[in-house]
Amino acid sequence: MQGMDVIGMIFAAALLGAATPSIAEQAGPHVLVAGPTVARAIVYGPEPRQGLELFTRTGAGKAPLIVYLHGGGWSAGSPKDGSKDAQADHWTSLGYAYATVAYRFVPVVDAEDQLRDVAKAIAMLRQEPGVDGRRIILMGHSSGGTMAAQLGTDPRWLAQAKVPFDAVKAVVLLDPSVLDLPPVMAVKGDPTVDRYFRPAFGDDPARQSALSPVKQTEAPNAPAWLILADANNGFARAQGGDLAAGLLAAGAAEAKVVPIAGTTHMRLNNEIGAPDDKATAEIDVFLARALPEMQKARRR
Repeated sequence: MQGMDVIGMIFAAALLGAATPSIAEQAGPHVLVAGPTVARAIVYGPEPRQGLELFTRTGAGKAPLIVYLHGGGWSAGSPKDGSKDAQADHWTSLGYAYATVAYRFVPVVDAEDQLRDVAKAIAMLRQEPGVDGRRIILMGHSSGGTMAAQLGTDPRWLAQAKVPFDAVKAVVLLDPSVLDLPPVMAVKGDPTVDRYFRPAFGDDPARQSALSPVKQTEAPNAPAWLILADANNGFARAQGGDLAAGLLAAGAAEAKVVPIAGTTHMRLNNEIGAPDDKATAEIDVFLARALPEMQKARRR
């Protein structure tokens, strides 16, 4: 498969360390929520990595929930990737509840068990004070982006945890690792595929297809999708475009790929919430469309 060396370089660098639309000048009137951010550690299962951290604002009431899934090649990474710097502060200041979820790693569990972990975490989060469990946004980076896309295209994972699929209002993917597995898994001898992808997804093409968001775009799907890609990551842009096309054909209200220039795979994630960050501005505009009620003035 021509180009796999480039793919390998992209993913190795990441794991170790559509046309571009203009960014709207303003997403709409921001819901600026005063008061301190409250962080709560929550355990959703008996295993060491079955935990999460939930961030809310004092006095914010029931807020739509952003669920962040970290990357790390299905075998590494930390939920702290979603709470460092300005991320939690940014989302809670705009009126969202924000959770960053840990999950068990391959090879102790398989990719399907990881999706079950996240679905179980979401089921618990829906019952938490300060969370509106009827309005959920999935957000994931790298392999966490793959997982968010799997949850947003295949209702069975949330159904197993008794989470209504229509509670998922939007999905944001940050430079997702892979959205169509069989073409990648068919490559033999690539060290990145062998190290990260094969332990998670095995050698059965039918299983790989069942775990490929691009191949699961028949309805129902989450209604609104934003796929942000490092402008230098042609692989994520191409597979993101295939996913967006399938989602739109199946009736999604919105699905688009936005390349982000002047960033890297890791910076795209780590700079979310920072002032003047292009990716953050794109997400703000997107969520203003996906949840227009969040743009109304709220009085406290």
